[in-house]
Amino acid sequence: MEQFIYYLKVSLKGIKRAPLPYALTIFILSVGLGVFFANATFYYQLNSDPLPHKSDKLFFPMALMAPYECSDCKPPRVLSYSNIEKLSQSGIPSKAAAMYSADGYVRLTAAQAPLPVSIRITQRDFFSLFDVPLLHGSIWPDNSARHEVILTKASAEKLFGRTSVIGEKLLLDDRNVTVSAVLDSWQMLPRLYDANNRNHLSEADDIYLPLETGYDMNYLSNSQSQTFDDTDYRQLSTQGRTGALHQLQYWVQLDTAEQHQAYQQFMTNLVADEKAAGRHPSEPNNQLIAMRDIVSYFGGESSDIKAFALVTLLFLLVCLFNASHLSLNRYLSNQYEFSLRRALGASRAQLQLQMLADVLLMGLFTIFGALLTGYAGIKLMIQLLPSNRLFSSWDIPLLVGLLTIAFVCSYLVTLYPSLRASFGTLNQQLKG
Repeated sequence: MEQFIYYLKVSLKGIKRAPLPYALTIFILSVGLGVFFANATFYYQLNSDPLPHKSDKLFFPMALMAPYECSDCKPPRVLSYSNIEKLSQSGIPSKAAAMYSADGYVRLTAAQAPLPVSIRITQRDFFSLFDVPLLHGSIWPDNSARHEVILTKASAEKLFGRTSVIGEKLLLDDRNVTVSAVLDSWQMLPRLYDANNRNHLSEADDIYLPLETGYDMNYLSNSQSQTFDDTDYRQLSTQGRTGALHQLQYWVQLDTAEQHQAYQQFMTNLVADEKAAGRHPSEPNNQLIAMRDIVSYFGGESSDIKAFALVTLLFLLVCLFNASHLSLNRYLSNQYEFSLRRALGASRAQLQLQMLADVLLMGLFTIFGALLTGYAGIKLMIQLLPSNRLFSSWDIPLLVGLLTIAFVCSYLVTLYPSLRASFGTLNQQLKG
């Protein structure tokens, strides 16, 4: 330990002898790594798996069950109420939930100004499918219609000023509903359960309402809805349940390969029966999309982030090359000192330890500068791409990865000079 402290002191003296080249090396590395950190943050968060322990078991079934004839067509991105009823009759999935989102207004009394909210209209398995934490109350016992809502923690605090609000009444678009549960703080990032139209970049909804109640209240999807017949959008409670009005997304949990195969076969048989009955004339085109593939299937991957990733990686390589060149110049100016140490008996291993001490100091200075530059870069990218603001945080695994990259880059910058110092011809170095 004392020897390593000595190496650190020697490195500090070397910095004092030539502070400007050293500072320039740190600056170049900090800028390159900071820009890389900023983009890596967004890329990591946007491509992370929010449910790594079960994402390979969650699937989005899609079937071309629509009353039109089409060859080589993809299924509609959303399903009708009658489609959901048919897809949920197998009993194969461990859990399943249909859903859509809508806009609404909420207030405690008619005298208050209404507060705009986003409503997730869904079924009871939604919360167990996506591991939504519960703070107070209980989830609906079944999927029947009920005038009960589930609030997020933030919504409860905004409306009531507290979270213990089970049994409280409120007005949802001037209809009386009761609070049955309050969720704990929760935000799936990315929000893969609603990846249609790039909604996976959005925040979690404010209020959760039973699917049957949403149809009874004639809530239309605020994301995507389309009809393939003369169904009246304003008559969801009746025509919306029987017509070809598509606005629902559907998720199933298939825990085993046998369940996956059985559900695929169920979908094949279902579509074949529907086609034989003349209700869906198109050729079958069933899809069972895994959660980890849903964004790419819907074409929602950010090309901007990918382009930034390539540009910042190239920029980092250029910075590494320039920083390495400056580090080599520092070595050449101190070449006689390294050579004298070798002549006095310093081994190659000792010289490498000296260089590692230099790497440690460079890494610490570089990390500080890179974090500042990266933070500024994140703020700038939020201004350029506001939809990605939810993905700008640093978690522990990401931060550890970024710090590791910083130390590796610091080592690479000093690698060639350390090799020259350790393996160069001693006579030539002393003459130089």
